Amino acid sequence: MTAATAAMPAAVAAHAAPLTHDVVIDVHGLTKSFGDRTVVRDLSMQVKRGSIFGFLGPNGSGKTTTIRMLCGLLTPDRGSGTCLGFDIRTEAAKIKTRVGYMTQRFSLYEDLSVRENLEFIARVYGLPRPKAAAKAMIERLGLQGREEQVAGKLSGGWKQRGAISGARFTSSPPKASPCWCRPTTWTRPSAVTRSPISPSAKC
Repeated sequence: MTAATAAMPAAVAAHAAPLTHDVVIDVHGLTKSFGDRTVVRDLSMQVKRGSIFGFLGPNGSGKTTTIRMLCGLLTPDRGSGTCLGFDIRTEAAKIKTRVGYMTQRFSLYEDLSVRENLEFIARVYGLPRPKAAAKAMIERLGLQGREEQVAGKLSGGWKQRGAISGARFTSSPPKASPCWCRPTTWTRPSAVTRSPISPSAKC
């Protein structure tokens, strides 16, 4: 058993109820190795709609790897499961359009303004009114007055807030909050977690 699975027995047990329509993540036996090192071993878990779910563990214990598998960004070596009703192996593209993923590294284009970044992301997701969507996100995350600032010149905290704004966009009405790689404790949960699920991992 790796640190990733060892760090989560209570959480896994808490979500081991029979599958219902309220379960938005349901995976069984997920295993992922890099070379001869197994990072995630035989992980099974369920997460219910409305939950805030976190992974805790030391560096290298498989937290980010697990989240990347759940988001459809990484294919497990073994195991199966669904995220938001889509198969993590065969329907990864559908998961990507419905789940926001915020990496630890700053994810916006540093030579564009906050507004330009958000309008671009909205267009990538095919939103019908990208300018209006960007404006609404700026207001929602409290970025008024910073929207014309070049993203690369923002302070660390404002960069994180800008990155959260980008991760909130999906191609349809949000069915999931961002899967974060690092918690941003200064952000009010009520301002960000207004959707069914917000799995997060501390790196």
